[in-house]
Amino acid sequence: MNTKSNCCGGTTATCDSTIAELPRYYPRQLITPDDLTLEQNYFRDRMRRHNRLLHGWGVVCGGLVCPVVTTNSDGSASFTPWQVKVQPGYLLGPYGDEIILDCCRTVDLRTSGCSGVTGEPCIDAPDPWCSQVFTPPTTTNTFFIAVKYKQCMMRPVRVQPIGCGCDDTNCEYSRWHDGYEIGVLTTCPSCNACDQNVLPPPDTKTLATGDIPVCPDCSCDPWVCLAVVTLAADGTIQQIDNCSCRRLVLSFCNFWWQCTTVLSKLAVTNAPVSVAQGNSPIVTVTGNGLDLNAKYLFGPGSGVTVLSTAWTPLTTPGTSVDLTVQVTAAATPGDYTLTVQNPDCATAIVSRALTVTATASSKAVMAPSAPTNVTMTAATPATRAKSASKATNPDSVKAVKT
Repeated sequence: MNTKSNCCGGTTATCDSTIAELPRYYPRQLITPDDLTLEQNYFRDRMRRHNRLLHGWGVVCGGLVCPVVTTNSDGSASFTPWQVKVQPGYLLGPYGDEIILDCCRTVDLRTSGCSGVTGEPCIDAPDPWCSQVFTPPTTTNTFFIAVKYKQCMMRPVRVQPIGCGCDDTNCEYSRWHDGYEIGVLTTCPSCNACDQNVLPPPDTKTLATGDIPVCPDCSCDPWVCLAVVTLAADGTIQQIDNCSCRRLVLSFCNFWWQCTTVLSKLAVTNAPVSVAQGNSPIVTVTGNGLDLNAKYLFGPGSGVTVLSTAWTPLTTPGTSVDLTVQVTAAATPGDYTLTVQNPDCATAIVSRALTVTATASSKAVMAPSAPTNVTMTAATPATRAKSASKATNPDSVKAVKT
């Protein structure tokens, strides 16, 4: 972590703050940094309170503490003394803060731990200003790996001078960045799973029963314990316990299900069902996931509608439905496709489910009338000349009439 670009000194000190004031903006208002900061703190405090009182705190997922494996010169593998590796994870702190471990971090148990900034490259870079000091413990061989939330100030910018002074080197950090601190403790943090004063977790069967619950207090420290590590005198890893001092919080990310009513394998018994115009047959539809409230439509012609639906006797509901179909006398003859759409919009199509045939009377109406007997003779040149003479000589026409 580059100490020149950030300052990880900020941390949430308590969870009893209740910011209930929100800035109201209006035209021509002079907005100050305090106004913008108040708005950020309002929503941040509300989210922390929501996490703490509704979700609780602890490890949501991940955050496993594992030994560091080293490959020896002879090709064998062994555990690196004094070192453990914290895997990525997501946690909720006792004050409602989100702790995001987005990369693996190696922790040396001879130090006080390490700090990190979420989103930075996952590189354990040494501090160029201070040499790392290792102090092997002499009084204990059991350590507790814990993590807590920490804010880091980042991106320094040069500040405009207040007046006409000569000091133009003042800088201010322009960003708050979410971070964390992984600590090496000698005792299990209070309020964690191994604390004798902590009540056992409730049974899920009795989770929604009992008297009015009491709001939890803020007496816990900010640490969330991950594991208990036991070492030998030379730093050899003897045991890593990721359970006894770890507090888990309920997560619904893996709680899901898949609907079982799937509309599939649709068919019509004895398809295509042949019916003449003006009849009302019963069409039996089989398949999976059928619903009496579904839309059963016949098309693309007109005059075929479904009057009622009923489960087929002696069959499992949802697998076979009887459709009472009305075919009007004016229904369009031909093949009809059945479209089934359940209330959940699941849709299936059965091709050539119904064939409408024309009745004898409709065939007679639809048959074209026979042409009358008309004798056509070819016009000769003399006939054409005579007709033209009659058309241009009115006297000749009158003579013919008399």
